[in-house]
Amino acid sequence: MPQARFSRVFVVTALLAPLAASAVCQAPPATVPPDSVEVVAGKHYGAGGFHRLLFGSGYRDLWTMPIRVEVLDLRTFGGGLRPLKKGGGFQTKSLRLATQDHVEYVFRSVDKGGSVPP
Repeated sequence: MPQARFSRVFVVTALLAPLAASAVCQAPPATVPPDSVEVVAGKHYGAGGFHRLLFGSGYRDLWTMPIRVEVLDLRTFGGGLRPLKKGGGFQTKSLRLATQDHVEYVFRSVDKGGSVPP
């Protein structure tokens, strides 16, 4: 009986080996980050008719309009950006970054306010 069990395991292994080999040889598809994305700057500024009647429209339509923006890859831009310092006052959040050549960039939040919306 042990001989029969061994032959069944061998047959199953022999049948599955080509499938396993082809799965190992195939490289997973490379994930390429998008070069641009569509975003809404201030979705939380959307308001209904009653709210607009009381507080006005202001620039609500512009804040809630979807726009397409380029994506900045921090690993490749300028040879790679490294964070130096986070900061900001009572209205903005900011992050200071530097390249390998000591060129500094400051990124600031677009939305002004005491707290950042979720």
